[in-house]
Amino acid sequence: MRKRLHRWLLSGLVITAFLFSLRYWGSRTETPVLSAGVTKETRRLSLAGREVAATFYYPAARAEAPVVIVAHGFTRTQRYMAGWGADLAARGITALVLTQPALADHPLNARVLAEIAEKVRLGELNLRVRSNQKVGLMGFSMGGLTTLLAASQTPVDAWVGLDPVDMDGSGLKAAAKLKVPSAVLCAEPEPWNLNGNARGLIAVLPKLKLALRVRHATHLDAESPTDRLGQLVCGFTRVEHQAAFKRYALAFLQATLLNDAESQRIIQGAPSDESLSDVVVR
Repeated sequence: MRKRLHRWLLSGLVITAFLFSLRYWGSRTETPVLSAGVTKETRRLSLAGREVAATFYYPAARAEAPVVIVAHGFTRTQRYMAGWGADLAARGITALVLTQPALADHPLNARVLAEIAEKVRLGELNLRVRSNQKVGLMGFSMGGLTTLLAASQTPVDAWVGLDPVDMDGSGLKAAAKLKVPSAVLCAEPEPWNLNGNARGLIAVLPKLKLALRVRHATHLDAESPTDRLGQLVCGFTRVEHQAAFKRYALAFLQATLLNDAESQRIIQGAPSDESLSDVVVR
């Protein structure tokens, strides 16, 4: 009996060690390489009564810049959107990438995002690169919902949903009254984006400027960086799909917040891009 118990305990330890190793290996992400002159700063901020971890990515050689606040998806943290922070800064935009405090309390996460947007607008964050008073919100999956809710609560200049998921129907109500330039970039319909329910948001956004679906893309193609474990569950990403999300989301933000003419031409060319479908440009 004792030997059998020892065997069970040993088997349990081996299985536990394997699961921990799998989780460690599967959840590792690559640290994005920063472009020349781009810098980053980590902080802990007090927002909506919670302490929130945030990383700021600052563009090089700019006296002032717009700020885009970036939110991650369900069960994720800020490191899964660090690539977006680096890419935004490389294009002249200060990025603020944070870890949302609640797993599934969307109103709380939205209050945090709205409060930090207000602090940026009021100049209360002592940024290394001064804000030009333009603020955008961008979120992936659940972060698409919480940034949308935040954008409906406080004045901002742009909202981008990266395969956003309206988990409880609150996004549809917020989208219908959102009066800022908006873009929605979608993957193929699948369980992880509730069968592409972002289509409902696209249908009611009053100031929708860009909507598109990246052909054959999985939900995680809109995350940057992603991990192996997520891909095993949600489907494998491809570089060309990730590049399409980056190309059009960044072009929209550069055109909207920096009045960049080349970015506007990229957006106008989206209907002829064979890697996309369901394209709307207004």
